Amino acid sequence: MGLGLERKLQRWLDDHSLPAIIAGVLGVIVTLALILVVGGYWLVTP
Repeated sequence: MGLGLERKLQRWLDDHSLPAIIAGVLGVIVTLALILVVGGYWLVTP
């Protein structure tokens, strides 16, 4: 399973260029930030 996933990831990286990778990283960062903000707000509100 691990080898197949690695091969798929390599093929994806070959197909997609740097902008797609940057977009993915930014998407993850934004998602984490939203989870932190919403989670923090939910914790603070009674």
